[in-house]
Amino acid sequence: MTSRLMDDGLAILDHLAARVTASALTGLGCGAAFATYKGFPIPKTSLSASLSCALVSTACFSMERVAFCVITRVTEQINKEDDSDSSAINLATPPNVLYASHALGGFFGGGIAGFLFQGHPFAGAFLLTPLMLCAGKMELKLEEYKAERLRHFLQKDNE
Repeated sequence: MTSRLMDDGLAILDHLAARVTASALTGLGCGAAFATYKGFPIPKTSLSASLSCALVSTACFSMERVAFCVITRVTEQINKEDDSDSSAINLATPPNVLYASHALGGFFGGGIAGFLFQGHPFAGAFLLTPLMLCAGKMELKLEEYKAERLRHFLQKDNE
């Protein structure tokens, strides 16, 4: 039980770290481009933008993971109460669960970031919710691509 809990926690941490790192690198590049355009000092501006992107993505993606865990636990409880004869294991995340968790993560994480950066939580929530939905769409496309590549490799291996 504790081993499974530890594995789940490490998987969540890995999920967050990958997204925060990508966001921080994006902020680094955007900050360098902005500093070059405006004539600001490049290292200071790019590091500031990178840190801001990392903080915002940490707020949004941690709230997304909390929402994802809550939604999956609730749906597991509903499915346990439902007397369905289907015993097949579905390994893929349903799109509606992914979109719902990203929308909630964008709303609550954006509210936190909006409050911390500007003092207006709804401004951050309204700005970051569509961006998180786009991130969810990209995650779905990446999951489909991985499944297709795995299917292709298995087909190639069987021939």
